[in-house]
Amino acid sequence: MINVKVNNTPRLFKANTTLEAIITELGISVKGIAVAVNETIVPKSDWSSATLNESDVVLVIRATQGG
Repeated sequence: MINVKVNNTPRLFKANTTLEAIITELGISVKGIAVAVNETIVPKSDWSSATLNESDVVLVIRATQGG
């Protein structure tokens, strides 16, 4: 198991878990979101191949409308 922070909340995941698997496991809708790992944006096309490591920090940002 690896410890990963997702939006400042510590979580445990299996080793070699992909970013896509974490988003799915947490029930996050992929529509209108951006994801950064350790302050680097990960393109959606790379989510299925981007594996997370111990102590990684994931930030999920949801686009909102307003003005």
